[in-house]
Amino acid sequence: MNRTHLVIHGFAMAHALSTAAILYRGADPGTWLTILTIGMIVTLSRINDYPLDVTGALALIGCFAGFFMGTTGAEIFSQMLPAMWAQVVTTVLVTEVLGWLSYLIVKRNKG
Repeated sequence: MNRTHLVIHGFAMAHALSTAAILYRGADPGTWLTILTIGMIVTLSRINDYPLDVTGALALIGCFAGFFMGTTGAEIFSQMLPAMWAQVVTTVLVTEVLGWLSYLIVKRNKG
């Protein structure tokens, strides 16, 4: 469980830093966030010995869900925060949600 926390929170931080840096340069962080999301889901799957073929499907679904939640969340938060910070906050929250949902799917009952 300790590794799971490190993976999810670490990827959330990587998502946040990447989003801020890429937006600061005036570019779209979507491609990089997709790569990070896939990396997080694959890492969680490998930690839990989850089958690789199902991991691919989970990563695809996670990317679509992340895109939908991210764009919707950014619209909501942009009413309260400056645009860049709205995207950074949304990215962290979406990454945490996707990470923990992915963990719930791939965890194995060991014992």
